[in-house]
Formats: sequence, C-alpha cells, structure tokens
Amino acid sequence: MWRLYRLFVGIITCHPVSKIGGYVVTFGTISGIIYIVGTLLYHVESPYIGIIFVAVVPPTFFGGLLLIPVGIYLKFRKQRLEDPDLVGKPLGRILQNLSGEEDVRNRIIIFVLFTAVNVALTIVIFVGSLEFMDSAAFCGRLCHSVMAPEYAAYQRSPHARVGCVDCHIGPGASWFVQSKISGLRQVYAVMAESYSRPIPTPIEHLRPARDTCEECHWPEKFHSDKLKIITHYADDRNNTKIYTAILLKVGGPEAEGNRGGGIHWHVSSGNRVTYLSEKGERMDIPWVQLERDGQMPVEYRFTGSDLSDAEIASAPKRTMDCVDCHNRPTHIYSTPDRELETMFRRWPELLTIPYLKKAASEVLKKQFDEAAIARGEVGAALTAWYESRPDENPDPALLEQAAEQVQEIYRENIWPDMNIAWGTYPNHIGHTDSPGCLRCHGNNHITAAGTPVDSDCRMCHTILALEEENPPLFEYMVHKEK
Repeated sequence: MWRLYRLFVGIITCHPVSKIGGYVVTFGTISGIIYIVGTLLYHVESPYIGIIFVAVVPPTFFGGLLLIPVGIYLKFRKQRLEDPDLVGKPLGRILQNLSGEEDVRNRIIIFVLFTAVNVALTIVIFVGSLEFMDSAAFCGRLCHSVMAPEYAAYQRSPHARVGCVDCHIGPGASWFVQSKISGLRQVYAVMAESYSRPIPTPIEHLRPARDTCEECHWPEKFHSDKLKIITHYADDRNNTKIYTAILLKVGGPEAEGNRGGGIHWHVSSGNRVTYLSEKGERMDIPWVQLERDGQMPVEYRFTGSDLSDAEIASAPKRTMDCVDCHNRPTHIYSTPDRELETMFRRWPELLTIPYLKKAASEVLKKQFDEAAIARGEVGAALTAWYESRPDENPDPALLEQAAEQVQEIYRENIWPDMNIAWGTYPNHIGHTDSPGCLRCHGNNHITAAGTPVDSDCRMCHTILALEEENPPLFEYMVHKEK
C-alpha cells in the first residue's frame, strides 16, 4: 500500500502544474463530500450551499483533473528533450521516469485505481448537481427578486410538497433538455435584468397536463358530487358569518358508464373541447368547438367577435385540459376577501374586533411600496384605522394580532417591485375571482343556428343554502340534499 501511495504521489507531483491539479482535485473532493454528507445525513437545504456545490465543486474537481495530465505531459516533454531514447517507449517506461519507480505493474495499477475513483466521483458530482438544480430551493430562492413571489405562493399552496420539476418538466429526457436550454435564457434575463415584471404565466410552453397533472390526478376516476360549505363574513360591526352550502357536480366515474355531466366532463374521454384565444391569456375565447364520439363537431362563436372564417381556420387552436380551469394550481395569489376568510377561520377570536372585516379590507386595498411593507406600515394602517374611531375600542392584544396577520396577508400577495397586485394573476376556478366558467358559459357563444353554449348553473353545482339567521334550516337543507 505504501508503495502504491509513493507511486501516486510521484506521478501527481512530477511537475508544478500537476501538483496544483492534485491540490485542486483534493479541495473539490472534500467540498463535495461535505455537501453530500450535509444533505443526506443532516438534511441541509440551502440555495447558498447548493450554489457553492454547483459553482465550486465541478470546476475545481474537473479543472484539477485536467491539470494533472497537462503537468504529466509537460514533464514528459521536458524529459524527452533531455533523453531522446524515450521516444516510442511504452507507457511503463514513461511512468517510470515520471515517478522515479521501477515497478511497471504497480504504476499501471495506480493509474487504473485513480481513474476508477475519478469516474465514481464524477458520477456523484453529476448526480448531486442535477438533484440540486431540480430542487424547489434552487428554483425559488436562487433568483430572489424574480422568483420570490412565486416561491412564496408555492410554499403555502396545496402542492407545496410537490417538486417544481414534477410539473414544470415532468418525466422524460426531451423535456428535461428543453427546460435546461430555456433555463440558460432565463439566467441571462436575470443577469441582464431584462425579465418581465410581472413574470408572465407560462401558458405557451408549459408541458401538457396529460403528462404532468394526470400523473397524480385521473379525471376518469373522479367521483361525483362534493358538498362544500363556504363561510363568508359581512362588513358589519359583528363581522357576521354567512354560510353558503353548495353541491359541486364533479363528474365521473366513467368506468361505470356515467357520462351525463359534471365539471370534469370537459376533459373526460369521448369529449374534446377545442378553442381559440386571441390574446394568449386564455381569457378571451372568440371560438370554441365541441366534439363528441359519434357526433358531428359543433362550433360556437362569440357574438362580439369579428373574426372571419379564414382567420379562425388559420389561428392556432388549443384542446382544453386541466390547466384551462386550474390555471393556478400551485402559485396561487388570493383575493382580500378570501385571505380574510382564512384569517377568521384560523383565529376566530379576531371576530370580536368590531368592523375588522371592513377595516382590513380597506387597508389591504391601499398601495404600499416595498420599503413601506418592510417597515410594517400595512399593519400600522389597520391600527390607525381604529385610532381614528375611539368609540370602537377593540382589545389591544387582539388588534395587534390582527395587524400582524393583515401585514402578512399583504406581504404574501403584493409585490410592488414585480408589479404584482390584487388580480394580477386571476384564478379561473369557478367564476368569482375571474370570468372563469363564464368565458364560454356566459350566453355569448352561439352556433350558426343561434343555439348558445348551455349556461345552466345547475350543470355544475346546486346552491343548497345561503343562511345566517336560521342555522337549523341551513343544516336541514344540507342533510336533506345529501
């Protein structure tokens, strides 16, 4: 073993260049081991540590490996000039002169072992680099000013435990390569500060939902009818609760032959909805076509559109899938009302603060810049609202808690430097935060014969109760419908 070590050291230190390469390789190897141990054993997840790993370990390791043969070559060239007899000699003779050792077999062994170790380390470094670049921390925290809003929304979404790459890339090598090529363009945009503010929703280049969403969600296996009870709060002094009970007709399961309707009917097998959107945001839909198995396609046109037949025929079309309605499944930017409803559900004691729903709504609709948000001026504005109305006299501790929550709501949804405000990213689920369903089901799309797209609300849901004053009646209606 000692002899092998002497051979290794002799070869590595035969020239100053190869000696430097050996030092650099050692540094890169130790850094890589520290990173791997930290992530595997101690679950350290930091974009800064990952950046160091990606930016430092591969260049030092592979750069050092490159310097070693360069130094060996320089040493050999020098010796060949001094001893012309080395020309045409076998590898063993060359290594013998480089290391000062005479055992050719051991010299060959040390080179083979050294190569095997390098290959193994190369694989580990390559896999580790890919794993870090596919992590949520890399995607969301590396470019702070650009992706901070998206990362904040992602962390409090229903898909917070799903990796970014699972939806944005999905399985397969082709989309992986496309994403890395697109990533280079995005890196340049960040460095040059030429990116859009706000970041546009990735509509055109997002992978089809059939390849991503349906890896976990299977429309054909959704079961019908879901009871949902929504709690709203009035702007009156008591922040009065108002309950809405709604029965959602989700649709399915098709395996049992149920194709009568339901929300997911749009993407179920045997049905194909194709549409045209002029502006690219899928908000305006001047033309839509329905195809069903065994039936002729039916075209509907928006009554306010002046597109000709030729323009419609030549325009790019899209087949409806999950993200046409679930367009914000992860990066969800809410509305003030929805955020306050969540706040009251989590901290019901805040309902005792008079007019809190009204006051908080007014404060959230004001405009604050990044510096004001950082200084806590949003929460201070809520406190000032009550200071100007001393008759209300809310509990100081509860008011402070409410101010903190309102401050947090604003901070998570409003990003002035990225031009993100309330409504910048509308959610098409339903028809409360955006036109949603009414983009097609608004009595504005008709066939050539004058038949409109069916707009009966009962196709997708039934309002069971809207009640506050009579809870027993509310409960009776809910249980009766169930």
